[in-house]
Amino acid sequence: MKSIIYIKYGELTLKGKNKIDFINCLFDNVKRLLNSYNKIILIKQFDALIIKGVTAKENANVIKILKRVPGIDLIINASESSKNFTKLSNNIIKALIKRKIVKTTFKVITKRADKSYPLNSMELSMKMGGVILQQFKSYSVDVHKPQLNVMIEIRQNYAIFYFDKIKGMGGFPLGINGRVLMLISGGIDSPVASYLLLKKGLKVDFLTFISPPHTNEQAIEKVRKLRQTLTLDNQLYKAKLYIVNFTSIQHEISHIHDHSYQITIMRRFFFKIAKQLAINGKYQAIATGESLGQVASQTIQSMQTIQSVVDDFLVLRPLLTMDKSEIIKLAKEIGTYDTSILPYADTCSLFVPANPVTKPTIHKAQMLENELTLIEKLLENLFQKHIVIE
Repeated sequence: MKSIIYIKYGELTLKGKNKIDFINCLFDNVKRLLNSYNKIILIKQFDALIIKGVTAKENANVIKILKRVPGIDLIINASESSKNFTKLSNNIIKALIKRKIVKTTFKVITKRADKSYPLNSMELSMKMGGVILQQFKSYSVDVHKPQLNVMIEIRQNYAIFYFDKIKGMGGFPLGINGRVLMLISGGIDSPVASYLLLKKGLKVDFLTFISPPHTNEQAIEKVRKLRQTLTLDNQLYKAKLYIVNFTSIQHEISHIHDHSYQITIMRRFFFKIAKQLAINGKYQAIATGESLGQVASQTIQSMQTIQSVVDDFLVLRPLLTMDKSEIIKLAKEIGTYDTSILPYADTCSLFVPANPVTKPTIHKAQMLENELTLIEKLLENLFQKHIVIE
């Protein structure tokens, strides 16, 4: 009997003829993440990945890493055993004794990939259940709501058994669906949006806007720390961070005669800059942490007016229909919340007008932008001198 970590795939099981590409991508990602564990052996199969050689001391940390790998549905601490019924049942009994469960209800669930095995799934489950009942007099069978599931898989050359499943991140393997540039502010929403895009197999690089001296170095450090959290300290992948000094543009925008449009115009220039960087960097889309109706710049009319500046370039908004409470809950689960609430203001929050327009029009936004006589020169200067890539 050998301890293994058994990885079940997520949505990639639905990919048909493309499934092998998804499996290979996930295999490469996991192999890279666990590269520092010298004795680990990773075995790729069509329906699962199997990890061997993880010591008891390493197990908790390996599981912690795997829980944040996109494309993994379930992570299972399992045991590999001989298929011989006597040996298999002895190993299961030994494992149950180690768990020191005095009294419980249980159910045996069997999957038989090897159809040549002399017992079918139902027969094996019933026979194994009888052995367990004989060994543990205080146990009883409950096929509807058992406290303990004894799960057995009969494979071609061996059997696997386990009792617990750990929920993984799900989704698709990182990088399989392309690359996206995320506008990240350092608040609660955009890191959560980034996490959801990572879950869908997109490599996410980050774009943040600063306005010194109004924003300080601590605001940038927030974004750097959020990047670290989302990428597992760069173990998952090395994400780029574009830092754009927006001060000169911000000062020019402040000259428009209708200040209620200030946040709308500012975000239109965020999108213009993001689109150009995305084209230069060969990203398939830009993304935001916008949630419908959450603030003035996130009404349908605002989104339409702001997004119009990028023409047909794709903009992703994974939080669009989520409530704030749902976003906060997820931020806490993924470990970004405590960083996001640090009191260091970003460019957006510093320059919100007292009464921002909630139903801006494209026509009026364009008219106000025509008042900004220096804007083209300032944009040209920004791309030449005021963008840092880390």
